[in-house]
Amino acid sequence: MCVSTGSEQNHRLDAGTRKTILSALRARDLRLTEQREAVCEAVFGCPGHICAEHIQETVAASHPALKMNKTTVYRTLYLLMELGLVSEHRCGDGRAQYEPAMRGHHSHLICRGCGRMLDMDDDLALSIAAETSRRHGFRVELESYPLLGWCPDCRA
Repeated sequence: MCVSTGSEQNHRLDAGTRKTILSALRARDLRLTEQREAVCEAVFGCPGHICAEHIQETVAASHPALKMNKTTVYRTLYLLMELGLVSEHRCGDGRAQYEPAMRGHHSHLICRGCGRMLDMDDDLALSIAAETSRRHGFRVELESYPLLGWCPDCRA
């Protein structure tokens, strides 16, 4: 299993987020089922990135009576990505992590030791992109490709 950030968090959807999700689903003549809402709560309630396995665990812990298998989690995630509500990021080991798309495009740092994915500071990402362009005339796309390295905990 991957290392998700903040997977222990679980919050009900706030009114604005719920309205956005409902609107996107209704535009496709779909409903916000209990399963979809539970997956949304796990993704939108996570302060960082979360994998499908941790989404399933979060849903099981917060909605013990709700039957949820991994196929339902993935189907819901793919739907949310099609609707532009969720973004998928691939970790260094190829595992997918998900986060709300409303967080916008940003770059990631992935630890080779523990697998944790962190958001890169926007100013640092812009600086790297500008310097790469200045030195090499090359335009980098850091949103799609994370920088790999070692977090402070694993370096210690």
